[in-house]
Amino acid sequence: MGMGLAFVCLLTFVHYTAAQMRGPIVPLYATAHGATATGVGVIVAAHMVTAAAGSIPFGRAADAWGRRPLLLGGMAVGVVASALLPWAESVWALALLYGLAGSGIAAFSPSVLSLVGDVAAPGKIGRAFAWYSTAHYGAIGVGPFLGGLFAERWSYHAGFLGSALGIGLALVLGVVMLPATSIASSSPLSAPWATVKRNRIVWSGWIVAASGLFVQGVVFTFLPLLAQERGLGPFAIGSIFLALGLANTAARVPAGWLIDRSKRATPYAFGGIAISCALTVAVPHIPDFGGLLLLALAFGAVSGGGFVAVSVGLTLAAPPAARGIVMGGYSTALYLGLGLGSLVTGPIVTHAGHAMGFATGGALGAMGTLVALLCLRSSEQILSRRSPGEDGGEHPGLHLPRR
Repeated sequence: MGMGLAFVCLLTFVHYTAAQMRGPIVPLYATAHGATATGVGVIVAAHMVTAAAGSIPFGRAADAWGRRPLLLGGMAVGVVASALLPWAESVWALALLYGLAGSGIAAFSPSVLSLVGDVAAPGKIGRAFAWYSTAHYGAIGVGPFLGGLFAERWSYHAGFLGSALGIGLALVLGVVMLPATSIASSSPLSAPWATVKRNRIVWSGWIVAASGLFVQGVVFTFLPLLAQERGLGPFAIGSIFLALGLANTAARVPAGWLIDRSKRATPYAFGGIAISCALTVAVPHIPDFGGLLLLALAFGAVSGGGFVAVSVGLTLAAPPAARGIVMGGYSTALYLGLGLGSLVTGPIVTHAGHAMGFATGGALGAMGTLVALLCLRSSEQILSRRSPGEDGGEHPGLHLPRR
């Protein structure tokens, strides 16, 4: 791993650890102030939908202006949002501030994903995304654990302020270490979009990413409430998410190595997401803490391998000048999936219980995965009827080109 990639991974880990500290605290803090499951779904959805809506425009801005200003601006917004969350108590105030935090994520995520592709060594793109996503999903495990620990040992306010300080540390690292100049494009705004809008491989990757994050939106939002109903405290809930994050992290590097070795990402992408949908349906039927830990380990492992494969496929599916907009669309798919997962299943959990909510979430995620697979198969049939140079060259997508 080169120094450029090492720094990207460090910045990713520090930033997302601090940002993810908010994850288990927000639903519990909201219910402590009278929010129902539907209200919690609205708050979490505000964060995810804002992140989704901003990711494509911010991704294109990263192509046009360079990665640095978007990374620094996104982290600055995250500091402000986390620092203000302890002073909000109503559903709408929490939704507004958590939505602001989502706009910071929208600026940061496409730029850092593009930066991974920019610094990846030739022939090692799978391993580059494996290391990046190891840092990212390691943070997803550690961050909620720290948030739960802060909330139980001190207070919800301490958890939010700890998040603000952690993102501030990442911002300082970025100011000091990010180069003043970075890859930028002078092409018109319409050119990169025209490159990708008819690319079915890109759309397939976006759809399967949204499907995988849809079920994660269900798990991350409502598993804390389910566990609380069963008498588990914030520390135990954080421990479950720590197990999920560690398994997700451990699966990343082996998955990247296998993708580079086999030159095929499709089995890992679609297989991992499909299994995670099935595990989502099983969550409410696990009666004890130990069983939830084991399920979290399995859920994290299959999701980890799947999303390394999706990241690699999307990076290869479009030229570097359009990388920001492709990764912006990827981020949009991720956060839209998370937001819709909480928003759609919140009323179901409220009125029909956790079992029906998790079952609906898993079924909808599986349907989206099937649609993405059909879209990919359709693109392969179209490309098989074209000459290799037609329509701007090869479209390796989720199938890596052989050397």
